[in-house]
Amino acid sequence: MKEIEPSSQTPEQLVQFLDAQLAMQRARKKTPERNRTIFLAAALLFIMGAAAAALMVLEEMLANAPREGRQPPSSEMPAKRNF
Repeated sequence: MKEIEPSSQTPEQLVQFLDAQLAMQRARKKTPERNRTIFLAAALLFIMGAAAAALMVLEEMLANAPREGRQPPSSEMPAKRNF
């Protein structure tokens, strides 16, 4: 365990030293916070775009899926019946 040495600094000097350290940390932290906001916004837009694309693909797959009681579409035109 690290032993604490008695400080020769006055309490006022310690407070000034801690204030200077806090100011340095705040100045260093401002830039990454903005970058993080941009990153989170871009990630959210990407997720929403991917979800929209997945829903469109699913809708297309369901529209083209064969249904029970329905004949698959043929490439020929059905003959017209005249009654």
